[in-house]
Amino acid sequence: SQSYTSREGDSINPRYYVWAGMYFPNMNTSLRVDSKIGIGTEIGLEDDLNLSEDLGVFRLDGMIRLTENSQLAFTYTGIKRDRSVVLEKDIKFGDTIFSVNSGVKYKFNVDYIGATYRYNFFNERNWNAGLSGGARAVIINTSIRSQINNLNREREVSYTAPAVLFGVHGSAYLTPRLLARYSLELFYLKIDDIRIKIIESNASVHYFIFKNVGLGLAYSTNNYRLTNLPLWGDSDGKVNFEFGGMNIYLTSRF
Repeated sequence: SQSYTSREGDSINPRYYVWAGMYFPNMNTSLRVDSKIGIGTEIGLEDDLNLSEDLGVFRLDGMIRLTENSQLAFTYTGIKRDRSVVLEKDIKFGDTIFSVNSGVKYKFNVDYIGATYRYNFFNERNWNAGLSGGARAVIINTSIRSQINNLNREREVSYTAPAVLFGVHGSAYLTPRLLARYSLELFYLKIDDIRIKIIESNASVHYFIFKNVGLGLAYSTNNYRLTNLPLWGDSDGKVNFEFGGMNIYLTSRF
């Protein structure tokens, strides 16, 4: 039988894969920003501030074959959301209180960057599978601004949540044109009151209409639970950030 992943057979042995397209995540986010003098209000961004749950954003992924048994994968997406609302309750954001009936503008922006090293413990004719270790950076920038009775209040918090994830991966050429991939990665850390729990998964299919160019479809999930993190200055906080959905893209191999 022919090999789809070696230099024999149909000679498919790409060094690079790159795929880019639109990502349609469904969002579920809660946030709390504390101060030294007390615990802040836990805010459901979709429920309390009416931030959009369903988005369409750009996403870029790729993979470089380093050796016969190893690859380096990368991914990037940016998620930008903002909304102007009238508060239906008091919100304590750090050491600032935003009063009920205040008109506020809220922003929650996230840049997600990932790089993963993968090693194949199984490297057969048309499929491979192995273990992975990778670094993630979730860069969160959030702010809230209000104006009531000519009084302006503003608070902004930025935080980069770094993590190292470990997991499993696999891929298979089902036909010379159809490639399927799957990965599952996770991370857990508890130091004193600080807790970080992350779970990610991704399943994709790439169909190469031409030898080096095609279309793809993927479904991914990302679950971040970060508690008692030093967010900015004297502030600690809690972030539960879940997003997942379909990704439609152009894919290439060369």
